[in-house]
Amino acid sequence: MKAFWRSYYSNPWLIAVTFGLPLVLSLMIWWIFSSSVVRELPLDVVDLDQSSLSRMIIRDYDATPTLAVRTIQPNVTIANRALKEGDNYGYIVIPHDFERNVMLGKSPQISGFYNGQFILIAKQINSALMQTDMTIQAKLATIKALSTKQSTWTQAINSAVPIKVQVTALFNIGSNYNQFLVSAILPAIWQMAVIVGMIWAMKNESVRNNNNDLREWFDSQTPQNILSFVGVYFLIGMTLGCVLFYFLFGVLQFPFDASILSFLITMGAMTLACISIGTAIGYGTNNIVKAMSISGAYTAPSFAFLGVTFPVSDMNNVAVFWHSILPASHFVRSQIEQANYGYGLVSSFSHVGILLLFTLPLLLLISRLRK
Repeated sequence: MKAFWRSYYSNPWLIAVTFGLPLVLSLMIWWIFSSSVVRELPLDVVDLDQSSLSRMIIRDYDATPTLAVRTIQPNVTIANRALKEGDNYGYIVIPHDFERNVMLGKSPQISGFYNGQFILIAKQINSALMQTDMTIQAKLATIKALSTKQSTWTQAINSAVPIKVQVTALFNIGSNYNQFLVSAILPAIWQMAVIVGMIWAMKNESVRNNNNDLREWFDSQTPQNILSFVGVYFLIGMTLGCVLFYFLFGVLQFPFDASILSFLITMGAMTLACISIGTAIGYGTNNIVKAMSISGAYTAPSFAFLGVTFPVSDMNNVAVFWHSILPASHFVRSQIEQANYGYGLVSSFSHVGILLLFTLPLLLLISRLRK
């Protein structure tokens, strides 16, 4: 085992792949989402009415912390083109004769359009539009009350808004997407680091033994040597995982109601699963370039298939299959159950069992080695 440790410490690139780069990438992800709430999403407005009331409504949309009115477009075609080209995240259409219809006591419709492919952004825009619409409807109801019957200004406001609600986004935990996203992205990064690191570790050992053939190097080892090799990178993978999750639950103070022992056992199963997959990819391809390509294609879209931002029940068959073959999918489920709901190891044993099934390729390869 000492030889494998010396080999690891003598390769700065291997240290960077298995430890340094994942930490830097995790810090970058946290910094990107550290604001906790979405602000100033660009929105276009198609004002077909050009009235004082429509301008008041535009100011209401621009006043929300989530939205920022980018431009006022002359027609829907231009606004729709800007949406498709990514110049805005959505647009609002205020129809012709809007103010006139409001004064006549009618109920004209303001239409909002946004790109639903950006799940988080679409959710935030939809929420902001609904909150702003409530304010606008209260104002319009007040105007209608003043224009259709004799009423004082105070009476009209109280009639339109009998219950006043204040939502402060910065202190609304439900609006904080930092905890929602970062706690799922970091396990995906951890998974990628362990799998890719294992492939580079095999390459490092084969070169150290003057052999560029990954498969030949593996087959030339004894089971004891491979177990020592796996033991070294198991400790490295666990150390990286502990640092990442201490950052989540210790530094950022995300909720953690789990037993530390049961969580570490689940982490151990996850690490072994990733080591097994990395070894199998390296052995099966027998080529560092092909192995890196396959591992990248396998792990890069992990976050999309974890079932955190998009429910598994709504995925198609291919997505469900990809979800099921990712160790991080099963780990994140157990992580959420243990950290957020206080599940014990027994309750999460099904996820641990599935993670241990991923170790079968490694066990099979070891069993083929000569004694």
